[in-house]
Amino acid sequence: MILSRPITENGHMVGVATTGDSGWLFTALDPRVEDLHGAQFRTPADAERVALLVLARGRGAAGGRA
Repeated sequence: MILSRPITENGHMVGVATTGDSGWLFTALDPRVEDLHGAQFRTPADAERVALLVLARGRGAAGGRA
């Protein structure tokens, strides 16, 4: 049975983590996290954490550093 977990930011779904052969596979639904599409993660929480970090970086959460 395939399990899935939605990945959301502020109530908007940005991706889905689904079980795969070797962990959880990230499927991007939002173009801002497109670089993560197909990435493997140990847990759905790991996938969510990385996706939210990517979104935060896109908003300049790194203090304006490039």
